Amino acid sequence: MDINAIAGASLLMKTAQTQQAMSTSMIKQAADQQNQLANLLAQSVQTNQQPQSVSDYIFSTYA
Repeated sequence: MDINAIAGASLLMKTAQTQQAMSTSMIKQAADQQNQLANLLAQSVQTNQQPQSVSDYIFSTYA
């Protein structure tokens, strides 16, 4: 193997390693976004599920 072949192989390995690091970073970012969305949905559910009092459902039969 000459020096050019070794340099080319090294460059290909470096490129593959960089692409793998970027893919891993993108997967982590997507997971973080899904986690944030899940937290927002959980907060929304807690906010919107305030118990209603029983008196809201009682009505008078006298007219």
